[in-house]
Amino acid sequence: MPKNRKDRDEYHNNLNLAPVREPTALHLFTAGVKHKFDPSVPISHRTHSHIALVTVFNGRAVTSKTRAVGRRVNEETIVGWSTFLALIKAHKKLQKGWPISKVVLYTTSQLIVKNLMSTNSKPLGSQLSIAVSLAFDAIATDFPEVDIESLAFCNL
Repeated sequence: MPKNRKDRDEYHNNLNLAPVREPTALHLFTAGVKHKFDPSVPISHRTHSHIALVTVFNGRAVTSKTRAVGRRVNEETIVGWSTFLALIKAHKKLQKGWPISKVVLYTTSQLIVKNLMSTNSKPLGSQLSIAVSLAFDAIATDFPEVDIESLAFCNL
């Protein structure tokens, strides 16, 4: 590590961004904000829970989106919708011919994503689970040369 403060700042900046600077990897950062449901709050003042997606390619953010999920949602719904949005975004980039060899999905709950992506056991009536599974299968089928990883990060 450099001793000079300026060089040290640059070193840390490069160190933190090193994983997202892979030239052929698409990094998808997903997150969600769950607002607690309080029936005493008037309907006009209630807020929806939200999901967010940031797409990083070659070390720079190329897109960012925020979407409302609903007022009464659980963690699985938040993670599921953000994952679905990320997989659709990745599929669109691949269809446009972007030079992508790896898709890395960062999520707050790797276990929920694993359960949603599993094609072996789909509970009847879980439309979100089926949608995420089909989006995952679309990438795997249409672009078999692309690796897909799911990594967890801490949601503060």
